[in-house]
Amino acid sequence: MKIRREIASIPVRSAKATWQVIVDLVTGADTVDRGQLAAASSILESLIVDELVRDVPIVFSGSGPRLVIYCLYDSKALGASLDIDPLSFNPTAGDWRATAPCEPDDVNWINAGLKARAPRITVHEADKAPTGSATTTSKTLHVDWEALRGP
Repeated sequence: MKIRREIASIPVRSAKATWQVIVDLVTGADTVDRGQLAAASSILESLIVDELVRDVPIVFSGSGPRLVIYCLYDSKALGASLDIDPLSFNPTAGDWRATAPCEPDDVNWINAGLKARAPRITVHEADKAPTGSATTTSKTLHVDWEALRGP
């Protein structure tokens, strides 16, 4: 299952304020490795400024449903509510991961930086599907109905 949230960003909120709203949304008392969200803040804020999160979400996965977060910019941000519906689960409890879109030329150096300070968070090229556990989809189940019918 996938849950979607849209966060009003620039010009309503700065990139820093937008990231803080996202952190507040995805954390709770049972959050694991909360410090990684803070350690990755400058990187995620720069990705928010690049406006790639307009079309490609930041994705949190782990325990509970997959959470996709899009940012709203310009007139859409101005027309959006600043209130965000709370989640009924904590996406950063347990073994969570997050991924965000970035420019293709920046993927390697940003991931290297994140690996050192926030290994639960990665980036991927905005025009390519991310790899890894943060956004993997379930494998197709094939049932051989003939084999189940028996003799």
